[in-house]
Amino acid sequence: MAALETCFSALLKHLDEAYRLALLLQPDPQQAARLLLAIYQEAAETPLDPAQVRQWLIKRLLHHQQLLETPTKPTVAFEQEVAESLLSRALPAALALLSTKDRLWLYLCDCMGLSPEEAAALLGQPQTGYTQAQAALQSALHRTLTPGQYALLEFGLSEALLKTHLRQTLERMLASPPTSLRTEIAQLLHRSPPPPRKIRQRGLRTLVAVAIVLLAGSLGWAAWLSTRPPEATPASSRGADLIRRSAEIAPSLRVTHPVSQAADAERYLQETLAWRVSVPDIAGARLQGIAMARLTPGLEVPVLIFEDHITGKPLWIYLYTYALLDRYRDRLHLSSDVLRQIEPEQYFDLHVLGRQQVLIWRYRDDIYVAITESDAAALRERIALPS
Repeated sequence: MAALETCFSALLKHLDEAYRLALLLQPDPQQAARLLLAIYQEAAETPLDPAQVRQWLIKRLLHHQQLLETPTKPTVAFEQEVAESLLSRALPAALALLSTKDRLWLYLCDCMGLSPEEAAALLGQPQTGYTQAQAALQSALHRTLTPGQYALLEFGLSEALLKTHLRQTLERMLASPPTSLRTEIAQLLHRSPPPPRKIRQRGLRTLVAVAIVLLAGSLGWAAWLSTRPPEATPASSRGADLIRRSAEIAPSLRVTHPVSQAADAERYLQETLAWRVSVPDIAGARLQGIAMARLTPGLEVPVLIFEDHITGKPLWIYLYTYALLDRYRDRLHLSSDVLRQIEPEQYFDLHVLGRQQVLIWRYRDDIYVAITESDAAALRERIALPS
């Protein structure tokens, strides 16, 4: 029984990265959840060596489709002029220009931390595939940027910096498994004792298929704001209005994770949601904690709850990303006018909804939506933007 518990602990330990890999294979969160449930059901019935659990999960997730031989066609060329955070803003578009095979190499080696030798064995490819993927990324950055922008990027670009931004960009794009899925898998593992039988081995190339074919769907929208021109979308197909929905449910939110320091909140969001975000510094406001807001079925986002000592009113700040908006664009909608307004990092957009006022801004790929019952224009002057 102790060995069984050790194996289950190892399976749960690798759930986050396994779910992100499932999202590369099945960009739809519900399909990714079903895929992962099937894999963990198999794990619950299979005697596994805890030391080999991670490798086993990768192999099982990669055995769901034939390897795509042709590269994905590039998306619309990146035309937005890069100002601040050039690398972090350019990487999503550059990733969208890569072949699905190159993106998978980069994810396995630079995000999951596999060596090129380990990734090559899993993919059934030569180790040179990783070097080729790195070269393709450099080429894609060159194609994405103007000559002047690329020269500026090349001047201060190191391999370590590129890998760090690459990992952060992919982790922002690929969410952690929802709490409901984590709970369901934990229950599944503990109610399904494995019968004594041999571990099944299946052909590696058969599985590698899923990773390559569906990877394009997960990252193809990477340059969402900068590579796709605004287009008219019928109201019936674009989902709920993000601003009104956020304001509507804010008063009902309660702190689920008390925290008073920005650094602690950032660490919690990174560890639980794999979300690297900067908690805003607001003069005269004290952070109380974090809540999870259920905006639509299957979609929850973190909310920072502040106590505003200046106004005596509560202050809620929702956290979104461009990637999240694109992934759930059929459920949640933020108008293109607002997106254009906050495109420069020093600009804010203000809305008045009866007693509530809404202030929207962005920092890098994160979008902040503050809900207050006081003067949002005055609040804007108290927000210290990162330099």
